Amino acid sequence: MRGRRRATLVAALALALGGLLGIGAAPAAADPPGGTLRGVYSDGQFCNSYGGEGVQTGLWSWYYCEYRQYGPTGPGFYFLWTFTY
Repeated sequence: MRGRRRATLVAALALALGGLLGIGAAPAAADPPGGTLRGVYSDGQFCNSYGGEGVQTGLWSWYYCEYRQYGPTGPGFYFLWTFTY
């Protein structure tokens, strides 16, 4: 019986700590108004090429490639946002 109580206590503590960490986390970035995320790329030239091709073929009205780097030494990625009006 003592083992079950200990396991219940450990589980309750883990849930409580997980909830505290979740509350302190930064919210996810939202899509720009009217925008759609079409892809995430490691190469900015490819992102702009693909976005421009979509405009030329009429898939979307305009686009932009947003660069985000994660941490001071982390990897950087290009987010292709498209807009249709």
